[in-house]
Amino acid sequence: MLVSHTHSFAFVHVPKTAGSSVHVALGRHATCVDDYWGNRVLARLGIPVNRFAPWPYTKFRPQASAATLAAWLPPEVFERLFKFAFVRNPWDLLVSYWHYLRDKPGHRRGPTARRLPDFAAYVEYEIRRGRFSQSGLLCDRQGRLLVDFVGRYESLPADFAFICRRIGIEATLPRVNAGSRGDYRAYYTPALAARVGEAFAADVERFGYAFDAAAAGLRRAA
Repeated sequence: MLVSHTHSFAFVHVPKTAGSSVHVALGRHATCVDDYWGNRVLARLGIPVNRFAPWPYTKFRPQASAATLAAWLPPEVFERLFKFAFVRNPWDLLVSYWHYLRDKPGHRRGPTARRLPDFAAYVEYEIRRGRFSQSGLLCDRQGRLLVDFVGRYESLPADFAFICRRIGIEATLPRVNAGSRGDYRAYYTPALAARVGEAFAADVERFGYAFDAAAAGLRRAA
């Protein structure tokens, strides 16, 4: 989560959608909350959030949801922020996350991912875990989209350029934590692809994805 009260924007970080690159590009424009005394005290205690600070210094988890942003900020402050996020084809996202967990030293879920026998087992693990939802990070409990713009990993440069124009910032998007593992479709049997489409139907339908290709066009909030 990046929030800038100076530039009136909030970035909701969906994992494995180039969020680290966006953080590097826009981080210096975000409101610095780490210097607030209450946040410093909590950080020394190992507590990474602070919803009770004065609202300009509210400290969110890096991948806090849009619903958390709405709940922790005054309504008028939430409304005036330009809120944006990036999403990714769910079939591709699962492949990327599988490699990330297996290859990332020190990640708490890495040992679990490495113990699984294959990618299909990892998919079932994420389905059982029940927390692999892009819609869940961007919508409220009624399924209403809470962000103003949803960019796509598949059209990242153009969508990031649009965001920069909208918030009035010039920034270059670096390449951070990028991996190379070939075409995601090669990881799937027809049955496994269908299983993902069913399990993550909310993301597929809301953001217009398909197994073979992303649907044309961008989805923006009304």
